[in-house]
Amino acid sequence: MGKMAIGYGSEYQLLRFLGHHRNFLDNEILKSLCKQNETLIWFDYPTDIKRHSLDGELKGIECFEKDSETKEHIDFIKSEWKKFWPTKGNCQNWDGIFKIKDEWYFVEAKARRKELSSICNASKENSLQIIKQSFSETIKKYSSSFSVDFWISKENKAYQLSNRLAFLVFCEKIGIKAHLVYINFINGFNKPGTHGHKNISSKEDWERIWDEEYKLLGIKAENLKEDLFHIYIDCEK
Repeated sequence: MGKMAIGYGSEYQLLRFLGHHRNFLDNEILKSLCKQNETLIWFDYPTDIKRHSLDGELKGIECFEKDSETKEHIDFIKSEWKKFWPTKGNCQNWDGIFKIKDEWYFVEAKARRKELSSICNASKENSLQIIKQSFSETIKKYSSSFSVDFWISKENKAYQLSNRLAFLVFCEKIGIKAHLVYINFINGFNKPGTHGHKNISSKEDWERIWDEEYKLLGIKAENLKEDLFHIYIDCEK
């Protein structure tokens, strides 16, 4: 989890739109999901006085303890999660979470290319075996021709997307309807002094970046159409 920058970056922009342009953001999301007549409910996040923003993030399955429906089954969810993902080390950190009726949406906010890049840092054999098994199930659903050894290797710079997709597979296994929502900020990293070289200035640029991510994992975009949604927000309009 990085530190929030002031005036630029994905965490700042997400907080900005949630705080100052909530109706616009919600309408853009609902439009992209083809759910314009529905109500979107965001989850509050925990405080963390060690961070500059004074707030932390919900991780892994923590959100299911905060919802009245899933809280009733939290012991079952936790026991299944232990089988699916290592309990030691870091897990999925969500930038935002919202629900529409009984469907869960896990949000990742991005403002520059580098935020998509990560590798698997698990080192213990037991953890690696758990991840490999979960990735095998994920590959079977989204990328049947690819090797699990690659997905877990240091060559896989799209590890974050890999484990987010695995989380959807976990939710499906336990009967929870879940989706990923990537909020891709355009002109969201206009930091003074960078000369714009880290900034992404168009939807087309983002689409090319995501095509590279999918290609790296051997995924076709059509395989994700029911599970992963992209929202494009221009921070300067």
